Amino acid sequence: MPKLILKFEDRILREIPVGQSPVTIGRLPNNTVAIDNPAVSGQHARVVVEGGQYILEDLNSRNGTFVNNQPINRHVLREGDVVGIGKHTLVFHTVGKGEAPAAEPGPASVPAAAVQDLGGTVYLDTKAQKELLAKAAAQTKAAAPVTAPKQGVLTILSGRTDQRQYTLEAQTTLVGKSSTAQIRLKGWFKPQVAAAITRKGTAYVLTPLAGKAQINNQPLKQSYELKPGDVVHISGVTLQFSAGE
Repeated sequence: MPKLILKFEDRILREIPVGQSPVTIGRLPNNTVAIDNPAVSGQHARVVVEGGQYILEDLNSRNGTFVNNQPINRHVLREGDVVGIGKHTLVFHTVGKGEAPAAEPGPASVPAAAVQDLGGTVYLDTKAQKELLAKAAAQTKAAAPVTAPKQGVLTILSGRTDQRQYTLEAQTTLVGKSSTAQIRLKGWFKPQVAAAITRKGTAYVLTPLAGKAQINNQPLKQSYELKPGDVVHISGVTLQFSAGE
């Protein structure tokens, strides 16, 4: 199956299958690949299938679309082509010659700096994308009520926040200084969004996004499933997780 491999600098973020439906790339969240970055236009580029070929088209973007460092308006993609959009690259790969186009690809949101995977969706660590994430979490909560018998609770052990205890009611709970964060950190140098806690069934998964995070005094670099009694340290605030009532 043909695919685009999305990269930021030297890091692979996601593989995006290319099928019959167009793969759209741009800053707006309704794109197949949404890159929340000022260098990317709202509708920047797309990949379409024509006559068994995979065509990359620039959609009159402000800063242009590049293939192998050359600006293009319309380009037939070939194995190994490197597409440049803003600070991101997408590498085109095919599995085999003559293979039929695959099924429609699923959506993906794309980060530019602190890249994390929350429940299968990749998010950009910027204020605008965090606001979209918070809205999506609220919509998910309204559409699918929590069926688990217990809700997680975070109790503040030290540090400045707007409450001393938080019940993790939302599908995704944001921790940070941003107005969209459910757990608000106080202080001049706190990250807008330091971490996200995503509910998956009865489990809660903590994902660091900015600043330093620790679990039980051990550095946390990736997503972690919280367990009762875990002590979390995020950007100068210490919290303890419990399963709730």
